[in-house]
Amino acid sequence: MLKAQEVVKTMPSMNVNPLFIGGNLVVGGGSGSFQLGLNPEVYKRVNDYVDMGASTNLFFQSFNPTISNGLPGTSSRSFQLGVGGFTRIWPLEKFFFQIQPEYNYTWSRFKDRSTIGVNAGASRSFRFGAESLLAGIGYGTRSENGMTYFSVMIDLLQNPNSPYRDGYNRAEPIIRAGFAFPILRSKRE
Repeated sequence: MLKAQEVVKTMPSMNVNPLFIGGNLVVGGGSGSFQLGLNPEVYKRVNDYVDMGASTNLFFQSFNPTISNGLPGTSSRSFQLGVGGFTRIWPLEKFFFQIQPEYNYTWSRFKDRSTIGVNAGASRSFRFGAESLLAGIGYGTRSENGMTYFSVMIDLLQNPNSPYRDGYNRAEPIIRAGFAFPILRSKRE
């Protein structure tokens, strides 16, 4: 007599490359200056070695000089909006390389705070855009539950309007520390 056997094969449910959201916050200031920025990002883990995503820059900066010798200087306010994509390559468990092309729009306003002279009270406004190509290294921990990181990058392009270049068009280091957590997890049955 033959018995019918039932064979059931099941695969364990597992996370398949969740979508992550995160970023970092910039807060700064000093004598007469104030800075506030936000760098949100969203990315997907392609595999154990590569993450790809999109990022934005929102940055506000204000400078009001203190009065020295009775002569005030020029105050300024700037707002920056940037968009870009990035790739992080993890050759080792906790170290990564990052490449990030960006385009940043900047709106700036300058006002002469003096009360005497030809330019007393005059103001000027500028708007411009600039492309950047950020590249650097970082250290971080990543898992299915999120990521924390610290990175140092520089702008490889030499556009003098880039927010990552100084007044002499020298590259300034971009130091960022941030976090990310999963928002969409797909399940494989």
